Amino acid sequence: MSSNTSLPMRRATSEAHSPRLRSDNREAAVVLVKAVPRPSKNYRETVCCAGITAGGEWRRFYPVRFRQLIAEQQFARWQWVNYGWKAPRDDNRRESRRIEENTLQPGGMVPARERLRMLLPLLRASTREAADKGESLALLEPRSLSFKVKAKSNAVIAAERSAFENAARQQSLLDEDMAPFDPCSYAIAIPFTDQDGVDHAPQCGDWETTGTFFNLRRRGVDDTTIIDHLRAEFTEQRPGRRIILAMGTVKARPRQWLLLGVLRVTDPAPGQAALDI
Repeated sequence: MSSNTSLPMRRATSEAHSPRLRSDNREAAVVLVKAVPRPSKNYRETVCCAGITAGGEWRRFYPVRFRQLIAEQQFARWQWVNYGWKAPRDDNRRESRRIEENTLQPGGMVPARERLRMLLPLLRASTREAADKGESLALLEPRSLSFKVKAKSNAVIAAERSAFENAARQQSLLDEDMAPFDPCSYAIAIPFTDQDGVDHAPQCGDWETTGTFFNLRRRGVDDTTIIDHLRAEFTEQRPGRRIILAMGTVKARPRQWLLLGVLRVTDPAPGQAALDI
């Protein structure tokens, strides 16, 4: 499977309810965050994933070696996932769960018409409000947002590629071979102003954003057109939809917040039904 290919969205089942839980150390969550893969000393590479339970509680999944999962265990944003877990040994953030990868069971997709309603209780005015509540994951709906890109130097791209290659050399004999991960040629930032009026300019760590970039490039679209498309798709305010940012802290630096995902949700006019997309 190509490292930057967007995963096909599985068709929604007739019910978008969470999979049945099997025991006390199993639970299910709707995936909201799939961040760009990062090289890892212990796991070759990992993907920061997070979602919410049927009770509206955040869950951070770790470690998820997403590109090493078999096809039947790979999941998409807005998909229910059932999994077994243990308490993490070195992460005291209350949302964190140490996932047992072999227990991952993807379920149904949440229909577009139900997504905004799921997110509204989790909206915070700012990361400061989230931190005051003891939260390390948060959803923010910005007052305003923009889109900035900067071309990476050849040296930076080479260093990022080398980091993935070095991590891959640590695979065990039981690990499956996978395609080398190709870093994006651009650093993407999404500056925004939160509801408290504070300005932020985080780098975008959303895998969907870079996945879209590579998908369009493979189709022969030039970079300037791709960047214009990303700007419109991930930051442009439009009637009938809302853009919500998924933020998360860094374990080693709990006061630092990263932009992990850009959620675009349908907000139909009163009396109008949302289309599933």
